[in-house]
Amino acid sequence: MKNLKYFLTASILVAFSILTGCNWKKSDRLVAQVETEKIYQSDVDFLKRSVPRPYAEPGQEKAALENIIEARLIYLQALKLIGGESAEVSKTMENLHDRFLMRTYDEFYIAQNLGHTDEALQRFFVANKSLFAADSCKKASECRDQVAKALYLKENAAGLKAYIQKAIEAESIVTVELAYVESSDTALVKKGEADLLSKQVPLHQIQGLKRENFTSNSHEGILAIDSVYEALFGKDSLSVGEIRTAKGDSSTVAFKVLLRRMPEVLPKDSRDSILADRFVNEFKSLMANSGDSVLQAKYNLQFEKILYPEVKQYYEEHIAEFNGAPLDSVTIEIENKISGTKDLPLDINYVLVTVNGKPLVTEKDAKALYEELPERIRDQYPRRRRIHMLAGWKLKALAAREAGLEKSDLFKKVEFSAKLSFYRKEFANALQKNGFFASPDTLKATFDKFGAVLFPNASLEQVSGDIGIFAQTPDKSFLYEYYREQDKLPKTSNLDSIKQIVYKGAAGHFARNWFERYRRDLYKKVTVSILDSLYLPRTDLFSTKELVARADSLYAARNLKGAWLTWQRINALSADEADSVFARSVWELARIDAELDKFAESDKEYAAFCALWPDTKQAERGLFARAFQMRENLKKDSVALVLFQEFSKKYPESDLRGSVDWLIKDIQSGGKLSKELNEKISQME
Repeated sequence: MKNLKYFLTASILVAFSILTGCNWKKSDRLVAQVETEKIYQSDVDFLKRSVPRPYAEPGQEKAALENIIEARLIYLQALKLIGGESAEVSKTMENLHDRFLMRTYDEFYIAQNLGHTDEALQRFFVANKSLFAADSCKKASECRDQVAKALYLKENAAGLKAYIQKAIEAESIVTVELAYVESSDTALVKKGEADLLSKQVPLHQIQGLKRENFTSNSHEGILAIDSVYEALFGKDSLSVGEIRTAKGDSSTVAFKVLLRRMPEVLPKDSRDSILADRFVNEFKSLMANSGDSVLQAKYNLQFEKILYPEVKQYYEEHIAEFNGAPLDSVTIEIENKISGTKDLPLDINYVLVTVNGKPLVTEKDAKALYEELPERIRDQYPRRRRIHMLAGWKLKALAAREAGLEKSDLFKKVEFSAKLSFYRKEFANALQKNGFFASPDTLKATFDKFGAVLFPNASLEQVSGDIGIFAQTPDKSFLYEYYREQDKLPKTSNLDSIKQIVYKGAAGHFARNWFERYRRDLYKKVTVSILDSLYLPRTDLFSTKELVARADSLYAARNLKGAWLTWQRINALSADEADSVFARSVWELARIDAELDKFAESDKEYAAFCALWPDTKQAERGLFARAFQMRENLKKDSVALVLFQEFSKKYPESDLRGSVDWLIKDIQSGGKLSKELNEKISQME
């Protein structure tokens, strides 16, 4: 259940990395404007709070604002494309109101604020600024964790005091783990002692043996025997591995110390601080793991039984299932069937869960959730499972309302972020329908030429999105994908044939690349004003020149993954730009793949480069790199031999010719030459 806690909200708030808000407070500082959309400092703060990595990290303020700007850009474009606000989105927002409240309660009110509203934290901060002077923050949002912790500790001072006292007492408590045999039968105890001493008999095979932990603050069990207690915790206590026998009033015990744990002694100067942190973390852990149970007890949640009329109806409609058994004897079984695997329709107002005797979940809620689930997995969510999910969501929504979160700025931002994610999805759907802005003439001409082969038996309306992407993908992107996979694909030099061969396998990749270029062009068209100098100067996120400089910087710092991702983006953006930038992106991807030990991918990139730019000096190096990787890294000598021979024929004057000829001979000798060379080197060393 825990893994599915946000089953539906995950799909709804998948764009939580684009969390933005509106102007909820007059004191907000206006930092940017996208056409009519205003962006405030609180929007940036909320994104940093919601997605701390990377946006809350030092130096990421501009990146956070750019994230929000893009969300607003897409939102505005969606409104234009679909003709205004969507009634469907509005209805969805209304239906998911409780789930947004639940998320606000769980992720912010509890996990971040330790059970306080943002307003309560701000009031406490203002009244106790001296406590946070060292943190250099001017408002609670700048040091939320510290403020929430301080307020929680103040409100739970008595509990903290008891917690610290208990921890101090525990500093004197030693724990030992014993293996022992206790009995009034002296012979049994002696045999147990002999087995322990022999070290030849496994503990679990010793007759009557027990394993148990004992603490120095207890005198129960065998510790009631004074000699046992003294042996374990006295001045000359036994070490791990030592064995003793002791006699009590009514029994004898043979025991061996398996493990001794000394108490944790915290430094006095920081003890209270350490324990306060643990006290707070125990609350977080309790709410994360048992928060549902805490709320169920608080609100007296009850899962209601299926009532007699519905049980009787099921019995009468499925009487053959019960082989003549009377209704009374199968009532519980039927209740389980209705709640579990068999969904007998109930009245939509049928109350399934109550809190404090009032309805919380009804059949209408359970049915709505069933319809909301993707059809392919509905069978995995019988009524009982859906009821438990709904009860958890609604219970936290109830707690959120009681805490005043429904009217808070925080909740409004959570709602607005979800709204933007919905409109992003609406935008994507609209793009598909209108062919990704390709003109009607272009769509028709492309479909007439390629549609029958790519999408047999489909109409243009059904595949307009694919046709739009196909028509707007640059030729060199098709060629690049073809030459990357040329070893697996039919051989052809005809561009139209290449396009048809490549498209189906690369459609998703082409669509993502189209969107990168669309965003680039959108930023040039739409007016974006930065009104706060903190976020200036603004970086051009889509300039291939700027991106190349960034990729080179990342590579120099040996951030290979970051450099690789940047070159991938350059590759997408430069497909319709200067050929030299696109060529370099392919080359750098090949080189970095090799350094990341992704040799198969590196080979594909080098193969594409050599095919697309065969007359360059780099093509010579690329062919050699392919052959060498095949031999040394991929262990495909037969392929490497063909490539080395191709190199020797194509580049007879190359300064690598000598090495290539030797490698050809070595492969043909079955590795004999390299073996002899290695032996000579070993002898010289």
